[in-house]
Amino acid sequence: MRVEGLSVPYTISTDNTLSLVLLLCSLLLIMIVMHSRNVLSLRIRSLFIHTTNLSNYRHTKSDKRKELFLTALSIMSLSLIGYSAELHYFGEPLATNHYLVMASYAGIFITFLLLKRLLYMLTIPIYCNIQQWRAWYHLFRFTTSLQGLWFLPIALVNVYFGLSAPTTLILAIIGITITFFVRIYNAWSIFFKKKKLYVPFFLYLCTLETVPLALLAGTLTCVAQALKGA
Repeated sequence: MRVEGLSVPYTISTDNTLSLVLLLCSLLLIMIVMHSRNVLSLRIRSLFIHTTNLSNYRHTKSDKRKELFLTALSIMSLSLIGYSAELHYFGEPLATNHYLVMASYAGIFITFLLLKRLLYMLTIPIYCNIQQWRAWYHLFRFTTSLQGLWFLPIALVNVYFGLSAPTTLILAIIGITITFFVRIYNAWSIFFKKKKLYVPFFLYLCTLETVPLALLAGTLTCVAQALKGA
């Protein structure tokens, strides 16, 4: 007599392929931090102490590759966090391909970063010279990549050590909020402080920082609901 077995719910922690990718990414992240800890420390201090240090620092191809890797790591980690939040708040998605669900979140975050970069390129040069623009662009890339150092450990603890989805989401929001205020502070210091441009600063705050984040949150919520009802 044949007995049909119960299907085992999918979990990231039991996904060998994804676990291998996360392990390799974690090892690469540790190597980057160990190899570049002095440079990272200098650049992080320059965000709060003296903004012009960013323009004086010579960015190498190695720095760009590391920033690209950390940005990809940040996107992957946020996708895992988004998947965890969807399971908690909306239930199991009807899509059978779990990789497709995670890729949907990754696509949203990639689109968000590309659109923000486009908005910066179209608007910020109005307020500054080429040197200030370069300083800001390097700051945008660095702060975006720096999020990978925060999001990956959160995603790992959530996946393998049972950190609750609400706590995971709160920690992710804290990281995004810190980046938000760091960019605002540096934008004020680079573009608006010297000339005391309060109205342009308020417009920058609304159109380039606050509104995009609100649209991102709304898009993620709509996608999660759509995947649940797909």
